[in-house]
Amino acid sequence: MRVLVTRPETTADRTLRRLALAGHDTLLLPLSEAEHLPIRAGPLSASAVVATSAEAFRALRHSPEALPSLVSLPVYCVGDATAEAALDLGFSQVRVGPGDAAGLAELILHDRGAATGILLYLAGTPRLPQLETRMTVAGVPLQVRLVYRMRPVVRPPGAFSAQVRAFSPDAVLFYSREAARQFFFEVAPAMLADAVRILCLGPRIADAVPPGCRHVEIAPRPDEDALLTLLDA
Repeated sequence: MRVLVTRPETTADRTLRRLALAGHDTLLLPLSEAEHLPIRAGPLSASAVVATSAEAFRALRHSPEALPSLVSLPVYCVGDATAEAALDLGFSQVRVGPGDAAGLAELILHDRGAATGILLYLAGTPRLPQLETRMTVAGVPLQVRLVYRMRPVVRPPGAFSAQVRAFSPDAVLFYSREAARQFFFEVAPAMLADAVRILCLGPRIADAVPPGCRHVEIAPRPDEDALLTLLDA
């Protein structure tokens, strides 16, 4: 099967290897790239760290002076990939959420009990406000520190759609709503074969797919293992 992968290049290597091992032909066409922002070292009053993307720890790797004050703290990670990035960086007290921000928020509140310490959220932009909203409603102090921003990959006009047409994918993998939005800004559904499968990590991503796409499928869980199992269905 010809599988088009739209995730950022820094996170795609493992995905491409898994697809190749499964016998698929792949094309990586990232729609966004991360800009890492400097993290200044300084006094820290946080009782734990929170991250909803592995990109937060890739950004932290570029600010080694900030690491010593953070790695000894407990860290709450949205899912397995984010937890793996935290462990690779030296964090040892890692709690893993179910793969989405809402579930991570409930894990934090369950663990927190009557504790009152500040949580440090290593955040990116754009992002959904689910975690921050839930913490605010629960009265949990959350310090948000912006450590990366995702920006569109710039290509010559028409280059992206030309690559998609030339590859003629059987399936397209979407890991974010913004990627789906950008993809269909460049590629009209009519440019794709009728049978092409649009595979989405979650329902909000699928909502960004235009109605002209006939075969839209949603992973049963918000993780890559579940997304890739759709290819075998």
